[in-house]
Amino acid sequence: MTKDKTVSIRTAAIQIAFALTFAAPGSAFAASPLSSGNASDALVTLATTGNPDPLQMEVGGNVIPSADLQTKAAALLDTNQEEHLAPKALVTPDGETFAMVAPTITKDNFIFVDANGKVSRMDVGFTEGHRKPFVVTKIVADGGTPWYVELWYWISG
Repeated sequence: MTKDKTVSIRTAAIQIAFALTFAAPGSAFAASPLSSGNASDALVTLATTGNPDPLQMEVGGNVIPSADLQTKAAALLDTNQEEHLAPKALVTPDGETFAMVAPTITKDNFIFVDANGKVSRMDVGFTEGHRKPFVVTKIVADGGTPWYVELWYWISG
């Protein structure tokens, strides 16, 4: 065997070992849709249309009927406005659940249940223009969060 051929084989073996060491499994999905601090297009789609399929393609998990989640989220919904959850919800591989609030007095709210079972009403930040999800503390019937909260998010950018 020549020296060049030995170096090529050694180099190839090192590259393969490196690739196998740091390669993610083919079925691996992204981390939680909320972990980056910015809403992906798929999360915005879920929050604005109720369609969990793009988010499922992004992070994995199972699409389920939202009927069971409806009772957990009832306290966070404005029942005077007949709010309810969209028919389908997404449960991610990490155990987080996402479902759109509909028909909505807000434009981009969703219910988020973390892996420990804590339920939160979230705003995806799409109508505010920053796409940074945040917890909704007060529902305002004009379709958004209070102006001073939106101003704070705009200032703190």
